[in-house]
Amino acid sequence: MQCKIKDLKMEKSRYSEKIYELQDNIRVKYPTQIKLLETNLERSRADLETANNNQGFLIIGGRTYDMNDPESRKAGAEALRAALNDPKNTSAAISRQVKIGEYRGMKLSMLFDDLTKLWKGCLEGQKPHYFDWNIFTDHGNITRMDNCIKHISEEVKQSEDKLETLNAELAQMRTDVEKPFARADELRMAEAELDEVHIELTKFTLTNDSMNKETFERLTDMFTDILTGDTTYKKYTAEGFEPLVAEMEGDILTLAHTYVQNGDLMWDPRIDFKVDYENKKATPINYENSGTGCYEEYDIENLTPETAEKINDLLDFVDTWLDNIEAQGYCTEGIGIRDQEKSHAIAI
Repeated sequence: MQCKIKDLKMEKSRYSEKIYELQDNIRVKYPTQIKLLETNLERSRADLETANNNQGFLIIGGRTYDMNDPESRKAGAEALRAALNDPKNTSAAISRQVKIGEYRGMKLSMLFDDLTKLWKGCLEGQKPHYFDWNIFTDHGNITRMDNCIKHISEEVKQSEDKLETLNAELAQMRTDVEKPFARADELRMAEAELDEVHIELTKFTLTNDSMNKETFERLTDMFTDILTGDTTYKKYTAEGFEPLVAEMEGDILTLAHTYVQNGDLMWDPRIDFKVDYENKKATPINYENSGTGCYEEYDIENLTPETAEKINDLLDFVDTWLDNIEAQGYCTEGIGIRDQEKSHAIAI
C-alpha cells in the first residue's frame, strides 16, 4: 500500500510540475513569444508592402535608377558596384553598417561580417533584412536584393503559420491546465486505507502491554524484597561500577545508578516505574540522566501513540540495562526494613 501511494504521489508530483509549466507558459512564455512574433510579422508585412509598392527603383549617390529599363538597370548595377568598392565605404563598413543608397523603398547598407569574413547587405524598412554581397559583380547584386525581398514574403508566411500554431497550443494549454489529476480518487482512497491501517496499528500500540508485563516479571525476580514489600529501599554495589539503588514508595518503583558531582547527587540514569500488581505490569513514568541533562515524563493516563512509542523504546533500554546489572554482579549493602544485616548477590 505504501509503495502504491508513493508511486501515485510521484505521478501527482509530475502532474503538478506539468501544471506549473503550463501556468508559466500561459502567463508568460507563450504570450511573450506571440507578442514578439506579431510585432515581427507586422514589420515584415509593412516592409513587403513597401517593396511591392516601389518596384524596380534603386537610388545610389542621390541618383535614381529604374530597374525595369535595361539601360537604367545596367547603369544602376555599375553604380552599385562602384559604391560597394568605394574605399571610403569599405573602410567604414569594417566597423559599422554604412548606408549606400535605397532599393525598392528601403534603406540599403553594407557591412563586413568579421565572423564569416563576408560582405553583407542590408535592406531596412521597419526591420533589417540581411543578405550576402558579391562586390565584384554588377547585375548579380540586383538579383540578390530581389531574392532578399522574396525571402521576406516567405518569412511572412512562416511567421503566420507559427503564430497560428502558438495560438492553438496556447488554447490547448488553457484547457489542459484545468484538468484535475486523473488518479486523484485512487490516491485519496489509498491514503484513506493506509490511515485505517495506521489507526489499527496505533490501537495495537496503545493496548499492547506485553513489554510492561515482561518488565514486571524481571523486576519481581531481581528485586523481590522491594516488589513484595519486605523492604522499601536497597542499595547495590559492584566493583568498577556506579552504585545502584532500588526504592519503593507506594506503587512507584525507582531504579537508579548514582554518583556525586560537585557535592550534588546525580542519576545515570534514574527511571521511575508505576507498578500495577493487579495486572502485573511495570510502566515507566519518567526518565532522567543528570550527566546529559535529559529528563522526560510520560503521561500514562492519557497515552498517545508518540508517548507509547517512547515508553516501548525505554522498555527496550530497560531490558538491556537489567541484563547488564545481572552481568555486573551487584550486591546489596543492607539498608531495609527487614534483613538489614543481609548482603547477597542478585541471582536470576
